[in-house]
This record gives sequence, structure tokens and C-alpha cells, in this order.
Amino acid sequence: MSEIQGTCGACAGTGFLLLEDGGVTRARPCGCRGAAGAGTRDARSSLASARVPHRYLDCDFQNFDAYGPHALALQEAKSRAMRYAEEYPLSDRGLLLMGPPGVGKTHLAVATLRRLLLEKGVPCLFCDVQDLLRQLQATFDRQSGMSELDLLQPVLATEVVLLDDLGGRQFSPWVEETLSYIVTTRYNENRATLVTTNYMDDGPDELGATLKARIGPRVHSRLYEMCHPVRVKAEDFRIAIKRADHHRSADRLNREQEAP
Repeated sequence: MSEIQGTCGACAGTGFLLLEDGGVTRARPCGCRGAAGAGTRDARSSLASARVPHRYLDCDFQNFDAYGPHALALQEAKSRAMRYAEEYPLSDRGLLLMGPPGVGKTHLAVATLRRLLLEKGVPCLFCDVQDLLRQLQATFDRQSGMSELDLLQPVLATEVVLLDDLGGRQFSPWVEETLSYIVTTRYNENRATLVTTNYMDDGPDELGATLKARIGPRVHSRLYEMCHPVRVKAEDFRIAIKRADHHRSADRLNREQEAP
């Protein structure tokens, strides 16, 4: 059978070469993908083009700190994210990073995007779910100049999308319908989705709700079909940093007071 015109003969149009490495199958980008440059300037530019917020442009696996009493749990979450990026696209499911605020879920998700985008040339997109929902509501105003399709098309069509802070918006039928359309479309098109959320499924926590209650049973069920759940358990690093700064300031003040 002859090759389809315009299809790469090495990878048959998949964009990846499957190689055996020590008995393990690894996916490597084919030359036809044209992976982005890995230099610092190129990296930041590529990540910004993928709509990664400025705050997260330098997030990488190397600077993810597995700290404190939950270091082993954080290291396990990091290892799972790294393995996912290394093996992509062998798995047909994405990642659902679940945990309380401030434990590094977005850091790990962006580090995964970085690895896919810069080392494998995979088209990626960062999507703040709350910002997307606000923009979609703004399209109800005919004067806005934007349509729902304009906003949703990149989220629906990009090969790998990170849905950040899922469940942050108060649940409503419109929220459920919108989220259901996004996740179902991506599921049906077999496109990988990374998700971060502050809500868990093992009963209400300090936030007072489960993930299912925040996104609805339809979206919740579909999410578990298309993603591997990864629990990220640790103390809020922002609070830990503030506490450490407070102790350092207190110690410095005590030393100054004790000085002759």
C-alpha cells in the first residue's frame, strides 16, 4: 500500500517514533514535528505562546521541591508527571492533579507541558478555567466582539491542554454544560488533557465540597475516563514560606535586641 501523500514515512503521520530502550517502549518525537528550541529565550517564548502565565514560565521538574513531612508523596506525584511526559503519547489518558491549594499542582502540570512542548514538539495550551468561563459569559453581550467558538476552539483542538483550577467556579447548570462540552469533545477526539483542582473525592475537606459537587456528575465521570488521578498531598508552601519568613524575622529581631 502506498503512503498517503504528505504523510511522514518514518512515523506514519503520528509525529512520534516508538523505540525500545532496555525492554521499555519509549516515544520520541519524529523530525517532522519540528520541536521548539530549548534555549532559555526560546523556551519562555514558546511557553508564553502556549498561554502559560508569566508566574509559571520557569516551572520545571528540576525546580519542583519535594519538601517537609510529605516529601515522599510529592516525589511520587512528580515521578508520575515525569513518567507521563516521558512516555507520551503511549497513554491515551491525561492527568488529574488533585490536592489542597499551594502544594505545587500547577507547577507539576506546567512542567509536564514544558517537557512535551520543548522536547517533543507537542502543541500545548494553558487554560485558566475560571478565566475561560468569565470570557464565555462576556460573549453573551453582542457588543463583546468575540464568539463562544472563538474562545473555545483552541481549548477543544489543541493536542494537549491544561485545565487549571477546575471546580473553582460555583456549580451551576451552565457551568456543568460548558465543562461537559469541553471534556467530552476532547475525549471523543482522543486529545490529552491535564487538569488541576483543589477538590478531592474522599469527602468534603476544608473547602467544604467534593470535586463531583463542584463540577457535576457528568463531567466528573468523564474526567475519570480520560485522566489518571494523582493525589498531591502536602502543606501549603505559601503558608510555610510565610511562617519561615516570620521566624527568620523574629530571630533577627531577637539577635538585634541581645546585641550589646
